[in-house]
Amino acid sequence: LGVAAPRERAGRAPMLPAFQFTLGHQVLQGLVAIGKYDGQHPCLTAGTTAGKVLIHCPHTRADNDQNEVIFLNINKKITSVCTGLLNPSLGHDVLMVGTQTSLMVYDVEDNADLFYKEVHDGVNVIAFGRIPNISAPVCVVGGNCSIQAFDREGSEMFWQVTGDNVSALGFCDVDDDGQMELVCGTEDFEMRIFKREDVIKEITETDVVISVQPLHRQRFAYALMHGTVGVYDRMSRAWRVKSKNRVNCIDCLDFDNDGVPELVAGWENGKVEVRNEKTGEVLAKSYFQAPVAALVHADYRLDGRSTLMCLTTEGEVRGWLPAAAGGEHGGGGGQSTADSKESDMYRELLARKQELTQELNSYQEQVKQFKAGGKEAGQGIIPTDTKLNVSLKSNKTQGTVELHLMTSNYSVIRAVVIFAEHLFEGEACMLHPVPPSNNVIVQIAPSKDTQTTMQIKAMVGHSSNSVQYHVFDMSHVMPKFAMYHLVDAHQLPKTPEGYCQFLFSKRPNWIWSWLQKSFLNIEEQMPQPRGADRGVLLEVSFISLRTGDPLILSMTGEQGGMITIRTDDIEVAGELVQDLCTFLQVTELESTASFPDDMDKFKQVLMRVDEYNAVRLKLTAEMADSANLVKALIVKAEDYRMLSDMANLKKVFSGLQQTNGDLIAEYNKRANNHQQLLAQLKDVNMMIQKAAKLRVGNAKTRVVTACRNAIKKNNIHELFQIIRTGQDNSGG
Repeated sequence: LGVAAPRERAGRAPMLPAFQFTLGHQVLQGLVAIGKYDGQHPCLTAGTTAGKVLIHCPHTRADNDQNEVIFLNINKKITSVCTGLLNPSLGHDVLMVGTQTSLMVYDVEDNADLFYKEVHDGVNVIAFGRIPNISAPVCVVGGNCSIQAFDREGSEMFWQVTGDNVSALGFCDVDDDGQMELVCGTEDFEMRIFKREDVIKEITETDVVISVQPLHRQRFAYALMHGTVGVYDRMSRAWRVKSKNRVNCIDCLDFDNDGVPELVAGWENGKVEVRNEKTGEVLAKSYFQAPVAALVHADYRLDGRSTLMCLTTEGEVRGWLPAAAGGEHGGGGGQSTADSKESDMYRELLARKQELTQELNSYQEQVKQFKAGGKEAGQGIIPTDTKLNVSLKSNKTQGTVELHLMTSNYSVIRAVVIFAEHLFEGEACMLHPVPPSNNVIVQIAPSKDTQTTMQIKAMVGHSSNSVQYHVFDMSHVMPKFAMYHLVDAHQLPKTPEGYCQFLFSKRPNWIWSWLQKSFLNIEEQMPQPRGADRGVLLEVSFISLRTGDPLILSMTGEQGGMITIRTDDIEVAGELVQDLCTFLQVTELESTASFPDDMDKFKQVLMRVDEYNAVRLKLTAEMADSANLVKALIVKAEDYRMLSDMANLKKVFSGLQQTNGDLIAEYNKRANNHQQLLAQLKDVNMMIQKAAKLRVGNAKTRVVTACRNAIKKNNIHELFQIIRTGQDNSGG
């Protein structure tokens, strides 16, 4: 939004592959990587069905024709595959494989495990890289509302909570300071950028982030589940494009040999397209018969040229060389970078000329009709001083925010189109007033608190019988906390029991400026406090239009300025603290908090975690006993078979069948227990995230670390103390 839709380059030659082959096995989407397991030869690695990892090693063909493809049996559902030089002393890459409950790091060359680690939060995605303040490279694992990093020995070097299950990880120098930041995408549509343990930016997208790839310097590419690909420059969006098809993967490679990587996207319908990283314009494309599973690049032919490789879910592989590396194999061009830039500028000028010509023809047609005279001549003309006024108001009765559109005279609004993220399904809303009116009200109910810019296009005519219309194109900002209705204190249904309190040395009028930006119906002038005898400098009350719950913000003069946020929702309090500190550029903030309702629920969650853990241990022991019984019965059955004692052999097989059935039933119980345990652990991690959001800077990082240590020690009292005060008073 706010960026022109990228155009497709006309007349571009199709992508011609430099090589293609088939693996002969189905490949799972996203589970593909390339590693140099001997330090020299790149090998294509892919996760397949039935818990196996396929490794394609074409460079061993001279030694053994039968050994071009090898398999590793993981015997568990594979969730992520990654490669990297985790142990620099080895001199070659290792394979990192994630499952639903564990992480395995395997040395393919030496056929040995580096380590095997049980990960209770699960492994959704793996990234390899370096985190500042950690000297060695690490394997970063995104799981159930948490991020963990392990070194070459499997020691935990980093732990952080996220707002939801992690769906994408990537490294990029976002702030251009020479150090890589960790970019994390989660299932709550958020992208968080971590600098060490601190979140330096939270970006709300419109769907689940499924991939993040570094592009060029401080730019990185991203893909969303519903079919959007785009690029961020530093921390603001440069462009994006949305398709009706689902995007499966993205990669970044200098495809036209101009020194800057392009964005390559693979789609569910089998399309592969190369886009310009600055404009999003399509440079080249190709098609497959099956969905694209992954895009990777490496010097796979060992000729010094990086090759873009695409794998489909059916195991087909194609490779393309950059354009300048070989005109017949690349993206379809041998033209120089200078010629390419000149042709780009020429196309842009042609497009602009076409737009201006269409506008001129439209104006000439209107003038022609006006000069023709007659009663109907002026039907398409509206007064030159016509304005479209836009405003937002909260409707407590309907529980919505109302967008009011009104013309400055009797001109009528025929139709309204609104483009906005997070507000409407499909990111757009179209309204046809019947009959057309000069005043239109659009009911909006945002599902989450996010500031959004609405692009409004309104068709305005002289009357309801007009043939031609003037289109007003405007933008209007929906404040982050628009779904909170301003009320007088006596109108609140109750006083919230929960609160968050912190010292704030800023002047009250600065707080009022923040309220004007983030809420609706806030007056220009800050009213004089009515509770001056109590030292109250500022107090405002709101009611949530979603839940009807009260919210009170107040500021007193004690200790140089004390702000209290009263609400029974710890998440709302955290969002308010973060938005206030971002607006006033506060980098460090301590707070104390008490949320009785949330803490009671959290206590129940912790009790269920203990219960599920106890059940898990009991089920594991019972399954081990059943497994031993199966082994004994198999041995006994073999003995009876050798003795030709068919009667006892049948009895043993009957018992074996029953025991196997019991074993499967126990496994299903354990799987269900594991899913319930994961759900509770997610709630634990989310509570830590909410508690951390009540603080800013070092205090926020300290809360996360202290909560993690308290959970490891199973010290519930200490955990609650940390959430309340932000301090670990146990001396740990």
